[in-house]
Amino acid sequence: MPQISITPLEPSSIDELIALARRIWHAHYPGIITVEQIDYMLERGYTRQLIEDELKAGVHWLNISADGAMIGFAALGPYGDSTIKLHKLYLLPEYHGQGIGARALAEVEGMACASGAARLVLNVNKHNHKAIRSYQRAGWQVAEEVVNDIGNGYVMDDYVMEKNIAA
Repeated sequence: MPQISITPLEPSSIDELIALARRIWHAHYPGIITVEQIDYMLERGYTRQLIEDELKAGVHWLNISADGAMIGFAALGPYGDSTIKLHKLYLLPEYHGQGIGARALAEVEGMACASGAARLVLNVNKHNHKAIRSYQRAGWQVAEEVVNDIGNGYVMDDYVMEKNIAA
């Protein structure tokens, strides 16, 4: 088992994260959304400027590493009163099923508790069954269904999942 670490993202690792996002999304999302939508969402959601701006605005980006190499990432931040939103949690597919995602979720929950939050929320594509099962195993529940227009003829057809946590 590799040595896993979950640490704050260093600005010097942003380009590596963007490249990793591209690898993960193109490995995971075909069959859930089109390749065109994957590329559109990557171009809009993973730019150096956007990530730098989010870091400055209080979004916590986390580097998930195995033996010092980035294998995944997460991003979380405030979302209304006493709620933290898990914006992103991704791992390379070859690291799925090893408890690393569960460990990352536990880290996120710990950070949320430390901030005084009482609830965590996230959005997940309704057809991303593997992720939904992982979240449910970690105690998350589907709270609602949403369809968000993201432009260019694309929508995000998601479940909003939530987990109440002890602050």
